Formats: sequence, C-alpha cells, structure tokens
Amino acid sequence: MGQVVVKYKITLNQPEDERPDYDGIAAKISVLEEVQSISIKPLAFGMMFIEIDVVLGEGEGIVDGFEDKIRSIDSMISQIEALEMGRL
Repeated sequence: MGQVVVKYKITLNQPEDERPDYDGIAAKISVLEEVQSISIKPLAFGMMFIEIDVVLGEGEGIVDGFEDKIRSIDSMISQIEALEMGRL
C-alpha cells in the first residue's frame, strides 16, 4: 500500500476576549506520529493558523480518521483544510 503526503491548514476559534494558545495546540499536534512538520503562520488581522505536513497510508477512511484525530485534540480547533495532497 502506498503513502500520501497532505498539507493541512488548521484554524482555531478566535474568541474576542482571549488569544488562542497556538503554541500549546501545535505542541499537542506535533506528537502525532503522522506529523512531519508543523508551523504557525499569519492569516489576517492578527489571526494565525497552524500548518502541518503529514504522511498517511493510502486507503479508504484514513484521511478522515486523521482529521477526526486532529479535531479531538482541542476544542479550540475550528476548521481543518487540506491545502495539498500527493503520493509518495
């Protein structure tokens, strides 16, 4: 079975009264074995997003399962968007 590389953009809820803990959430995500690289990047108006590169096995439901794993890490995670996907 082959492998795929996926680049994700992860955005967080942006409450008006507090700044999300980007570093803390990125640290939680970085311990997942599929994650190859992680960075925090500017989005707009002081907001940031977390960008990760992951390597996943090819197969039905694997990408969806990984995205569910990311969502379960922290309640501040609002959206996961696949930016790029390709085979290894």
